[in-house]
Amino acid sequence: MKTWIVVVNRVEAKVFESDGRGHKGDVKFIEKLENPRGRLKSQDINADKPGFSPGVAGHGGTKEKAQSPTDRVSQMFAKRVSDYLEEARHANSFDEVVLIAAPQFLGRMRSMFSGPLKEVVSMEIPKDLGPAVTGPDLRDRLWPAPEVRHEL
Repeated sequence: MKTWIVVVNRVEAKVFESDGRGHKGDVKFIEKLENPRGRLKSQDINADKPGFSPGVAGHGGTKEKAQSPTDRVSQMFAKRVSDYLEEARHANSFDEVVLIAAPQFLGRMRSMFSGPLKEVVSMEIPKDLGPAVTGPDLRDRLWPAPEVRHEL
């Protein structure tokens, strides 16, 4: 059973693969998707002000909900990661997916998943692990070694 472990935040997504044998199995790095715009501050992102949608037959209208530039960049990257996972699912690249992401980003991704992709997500961990995460770190975090008991 192939398990993909996707560690993602608004700056990057790292994809790892496990053979599904828990702590004894290998967790190897597959690919990294980068989003350099995710590092920018709102004022550094070229963004328009919220627009105006005319009402029916020109009467009234509504102002569009303001979305911060960083939220928009994050939303676009969540869509990119979601599309990547959907393509991999179609190619049968994995049997299940473990998602590890900051809580807000996890919610954004989840809302973009198709029904079949949601079904193969076996675990969600709402935590931003940062860029330094490695395969052994993930293995130890997801499948800790059984405690060794010493008899006196």
